[in-house]
Amino acid sequence: MDPDSVVYSNCKNPAKYEAYHCTLGPKLLKRAKSELREDNYIREQSLAQMREWIAKNPNIKKCRTDPLFLLRFLRTKKFSVPLACEMLEKYLSIRQSYPRWFQNCDIDDPELEAIIDGGYILPLPQRTENGQQVILSIAGNVDLNRASSANLARAHFLVQEVLADDEEAQISGYINCVDERGLSMKLMALWSLVDIKKVAECIQNAIPLRIRSFMFVGLPSSAVTLLEFCVSLLSDKLKKRINLYRTINDLSSKVDKSILPEEYGGTAGPLAAMLDQFKERCRTKRAQLMAMDEMQIEITKGSAFWTDTCRGDLDSGIVGSFRKLEVD
Repeated sequence: MDPDSVVYSNCKNPAKYEAYHCTLGPKLLKRAKSELREDNYIREQSLAQMREWIAKNPNIKKCRTDPLFLLRFLRTKKFSVPLACEMLEKYLSIRQSYPRWFQNCDIDDPELEAIIDGGYILPLPQRTENGQQVILSIAGNVDLNRASSANLARAHFLVQEVLADDEEAQISGYINCVDERGLSMKLMALWSLVDIKKVAECIQNAIPLRIRSFMFVGLPSSAVTLLEFCVSLLSDKLKKRINLYRTINDLSSKVDKSILPEEYGGTAGPLAAMLDQFKERCRTKRAQLMAMDEMQIEITKGSAFWTDTCRGDLDSGIVGSFRKLEVD
């Protein structure tokens, strides 16, 4: 059975837990051990501890407990079970608190399908030499007469959820390549500063993914201050992973051309074919993604961290100095 088509149970305390079946090759097993401290013993013990925590957590009502789902969090947090549990609680809470951003990731939804069809965001079919998954987003492909910030956020989360159970991506991580050549003031205006801060909080604290690099291409001068503000919200670790490139040629000198689309100087085929391939994968996983909307948590004040931390300095405007970014 295609693993993408499996619909996992949301029962938090099933009579029998799903067993982990390792599909990793020697190279990935070695990387998981050296970078994440993962081995057979650590993996099984961590899964058991996390499942016990979920079963005993009175706030969690419905939640997936299958290995691929829980390993998203364990691998992101390098098998620190307390940190993985904390991130899972926040992940469940944001999905429920902000359904317009994080639920109904349905490729058959007309507004969402229009964003994907327009070529705003897609994962490249082939990975880098290091096994990293590249996600390409193109600001100039947004239909500004139709798009909203909520639907753009939902498109990003759709991509993340479609990829999230892939073990190679969980271990090797992601590269976010952002083509900003078509970024306009109208597109930037879709996002409030409060929303931007919420997104930064979610990326760092609630969404399980190993971000290896942000690559921004062709950032217009009008957007530099906004980017600097966004960067100021990130951890020092993520700040060091931001790279700016002036042109597509500059980018293609850093990324293997064999995985880039033709429109970006690559040899992997046209964007249109990649979009068709991604939409097919979205439809294969559609039932699973819809079922995940049924996960449920009772939100407490402590877990709703983003409602309190996203105010403060934003109420009185942007405060402080911005970190300078150098263009490669």
